[in-house]
Amino acid sequence: CIHESWRCDPPVAGSFRKAVKELQHKGYSFGAGSVFNYSILMATTDEKLYKSHEKFEMRRFLPKEHPLYSSDIDSGIDPFQGRSSYPIFGGGTHVCLGKAFAQLELRVLAARLLKGYKVEVRNPEKVYFPVNGWNIEFKLTKRKSM
Repeated sequence: CIHESWRCDPPVAGSFRKAVKELQHKGYSFGAGSVFNYSILMATTDEKLYKSHEKFEMRRFLPKEHPLYSSDIDSGIDPFQGRSSYPIFGGGTHVCLGKAFAQLELRVLAARLLKGYKVEVRNPEKVYFPVNGWNIEFKLTKRKSM
């Protein structure tokens, strides 16, 4: 569910890389020092990789042995690998140093929120202007102490 949240609304829209040496790609030449921009948002909404990419599907990244797994929505992408198909925290030598902390922090927040409050979602609408995001309202009702 956390991975799908980040896929739908990445914390960062993209980043840059700099070529350390001259390179060729699809007939184009790029000199050393060329700067490239990659879009995380475009990668995580690619229709070829993600079936029904416009929908939030909390089961999308479940392992095949999970009882709620569905092959209808499985893209075969492992979000833990940090490849170009799921570059939320970068990948390889460029992986975000705060990745593990961010994941832990979100898990703790979600656990405490769900333990202490009943969460009701209102107006779950995706908005693209002025920035990519969600126009969502939440109603939190404190749970009674046990």
